[in-house]
Amino acid sequence: MKNSVKFTVIAVFGVLVLGLFLRTAGASGTRSGFFSNAMATPTPPAANTTKPASTPPATVGNSKPNPAPGDKTIPKTFLLSTDSQSEYGEASFNHENHAFLKYSPDGTAVMGCVECHHTDQPKSALKPPLMTSERDVTMTFETWKASSQKVTDCRACHFQDGNVPEGKEMPKATYTEGEKSVTKTLNNELAYHINCNNCHDAAFKVRPELKKKPGFATGKDCAVCHKTT
Repeated sequence: MKNSVKFTVIAVFGVLVLGLFLRTAGASGTRSGFFSNAMATPTPPAANTTKPASTPPATVGNSKPNPAPGDKTIPKTFLLSTDSQSEYGEASFNHENHAFLKYSPDGTAVMGCVECHHTDQPKSALKPPLMTSERDVTMTFETWKASSQKVTDCRACHFQDGNVPEGKEMPKATYTEGEKSVTKTLNNELAYHINCNNCHDAAFKVRPELKKKPGFATGKDCAVCHKTT
């Protein structure tokens, strides 16, 4: 009887130990398998958010036309009066703004090319005191791109005093200055100042607030445009 009881106790104990062992081994195997699978799966590379170098950046809000292809390009700015004969030195001129933005005196329209390039229009379109025509059609940005004809430099006609090429003459013009009719020789300095000052003075007359804009000048504000020497 005693032996039977001992055998029963030992058997029960053995079953309990075996069950505990199997349960522990099973749980360990499950955990081992999970981490094994996780390590075997490579981490996907981070998404490449950088644009390829060959992709040009997008242009946002560009309302200005692009220049013509090839060698027909327009510099954004020019330096005028780099060899000035007066006490005033060079003056920076932003051609891009004057050509493509609303720079008319009243600020409501883009100015035409011939406001400055006055020879680039048909003879029938000329108004006194203008006399010289070098194109059969009025030059615009579009006609300029389509044409192989170059734009004439101002100094091709309006020379510096003392630098008139042989066989050439300085142009003269009769126009109203103040309330008087005057005839003057239009050298380079005078031609530029008539064009620039008249337009800026007209803009100031209708928009006096422009005087607060950095860089804006009337015909009396020489040092705003020119570097003094």
